[in-house]
Amino acid sequence: MKIFQNNKLNKITIGFLGVGLMGEGMVCKLIDSGFKVYVKKNKNSETINRVKLKGAIELKTLKNMTKKCEILILCLPNSRVVKKIINKLNFKNSEKKLIIDCTTNDHNSVIYFEKRSKTYNFNYVEAPVSGGNLQAKNGELGAFVGSSKKNFKISKKILNPCCKKIIRIGNVGMGAKAKLLSNFLALGTASLVIESLKFAKKIQVDWKNFYDLSSLGSGSSRSLDRIAPHAINNNYDSYLFTINNTIKDFRYMLRLFDGNNDMIKITNSFLKPYIKEQKKLGHNALISHRLKN
Repeated sequence: MKIFQNNKLNKITIGFLGVGLMGEGMVCKLIDSGFKVYVKKNKNSETINRVKLKGAIELKTLKNMTKKCEILILCLPNSRVVKKIINKLNFKNSEKKLIIDCTTNDHNSVIYFEKRSKTYNFNYVEAPVSGGNLQAKNGELGAFVGSSKKNFKISKKILNPCCKKIIRIGNVGMGAKAKLLSNFLALGTASLVIESLKFAKKIQVDWKNFYDLSSLGSGSSRSLDRIAPHAINNNYDSYLFTINNTIKDFRYMLRLFDGNNDMIKITNSFLKPYIKEQKKLGHNALISHRLKN
């Protein structure tokens, strides 16, 4: 790869697939840092239109993007969607490309993606990110990188505008494992906050009193601070993570925890309430919306 051969960022072309709430902030930070960024239209045309105003260039097809761009960054909903993209990539008759996958993937899927990269002449780096849309907007995400040491050096320079911390966990596969474990901690904590508040209402414990006192003890957490004060004021959409993504991540965790009965039991206890309420609230409802009723 000739990437960074002349150390000129404005000469590097990046294609970004998955311009959602997280992707929008990442694209803007890349543009602000001097990269030329191409995007492909998706279901959320509002985010595409906003990044175009910042300087992103819209392309109609993946084929056009792969022709124009040296690097593709993926920030997609799940491994199934990533697989559809990866299976279309073939650079056997062209210069080698770099794929940086910021999706939260199933840990087995990324091994398949890397194997395919060796056959179809591209370098694959997994770099799932922690944080939300605010962290993406401020360039304060954390990247769990799984890659070779050589590919890590290149991908770190690309992701640097978007991230506060970029750490190589190990080879491909390790990034997904670490990210899923991080999400177990994050979604587990958020789920405990939601269940505690739901039960507090059931036993007639005032939410404000509960929050004011609990936040002074060991139960204090970012999740508690992100959910409780807003719920007290009848805002149930403060934790920007959907029920659909939560179910997906917990199911990926179950595959990771295969053979560890304790972790499986804990994960299933978190997962079941979301499956139960998915039909009632809808796939795209935020998990904190469970507090409304």
